[in-house]
Amino acid sequence: MIVSKGGAMGTSSEVLSLMQSIFANVSDAILVIDQEGRIVKANAALEQMTGWTEEELIRDKHICELCLGMATCMEETSCADCFFKRVQMPSFEMRLRTKSGVDYPVAASSARLEDESQGKLVMILRDMSAQQRVEKERYQYKLTNFAIQAQEEERKRIARELHDGVGQALYSILVGLNVVRQRELSEPVMQHVAELVNMTSKAMEEVKRMALELRPSALDDLGLLPALRSLMKRVEKTFHIQVELHVQGEKRRYSAAMETALYRIVQEAMTNTAKYAKASHLGIMFENREKEIVVTIVDDGVGFEVEKTLKIGKGLGVFGMKERAQLLGGTVDIRSAPEEGTTVIVRIPVPKEGVEDEHSCLDRR
Repeated sequence: MIVSKGGAMGTSSEVLSLMQSIFANVSDAILVIDQEGRIVKANAALEQMTGWTEEELIRDKHICELCLGMATCMEETSCADCFFKRVQMPSFEMRLRTKSGVDYPVAASSARLEDESQGKLVMILRDMSAQQRVEKERYQYKLTNFAIQAQEEERKRIARELHDGVGQALYSILVGLNVVRQRELSEPVMQHVAELVNMTSKAMEEVKRMALELRPSALDDLGLLPALRSLMKRVEKTFHIQVELHVQGEKRRYSAAMETALYRIVQEAMTNTAKYAKASHLGIMFENREKEIVVTIVDDGVGFEVEKTLKIGKGLGVFGMKERAQLLGGTVDIRSAPEEGTTVIVRIPVPKEGVEDEHSCLDRR
């Protein structure tokens, strides 16, 4: 009879049966290696991980044929420091080679069995590919979010420099030129000054337009809807497209990240319509629902084949729109077909109360 630590009694056959059941059914791969490095025992999980059957593993495989090297967070560990040379390694990472030739990371631990086992080594392996994929996606998310934030900050800085620096300098030049115009000048000089005034005025307008495109001050000062209305006026004036905005629900401020993302998505959609759609009308429906913001942009343009356009790499703006929405847990759905116009549906979930930042105050404008 065998007595467990808790005092329960059990026969050696029962314990052996339990251990065999664990060995066969545990989700982690378990293998036993002899002193020469040959696999002498493997469970079903290892077969599933590697693609080799137990018979193939035991008959033909050396541990070095499955192991592509141990790894640490800093560097690859060479075979000179192999786990097989140690009595015990409670935790390490290695690359596992499969029958199909694919390799992927596994978390491993190893321990040398007692003397009567003739120095055999037992290893336990756990598939880390899914976890690493999640970590990679999380890292990509953080990197994308950082890049977009940095881009917006740089846009804001350049827009401010254009307005306060270049814009003010041009305004000073314009004032000086107007002072000169008040003097008695010959006709050729007066004409030349008038041309300079005209050129300076156009340059001021261009600087103003560039600053607005980079980062409209209305977005920070007044909020999303006033900024969208200002954008609509510029699109109507520049591209001669009739734009209508319909708002449903309470008008208020949202988080800075949400307002910026929605503004950029709508801006990209309107720019695409103006450049490519040959549309005469564009409608925007802004819906403030209980749990989400839904923005629908519809044009009556020539339309396009969505999948084909994305496949050949002409939809970089579309990818940017979707990326911005995804960072906020939202989606962008684009529906279009040749000669049927285009509809863009944006859905962004509204954060719970207490999560929004300093822009969460009501906007009654």
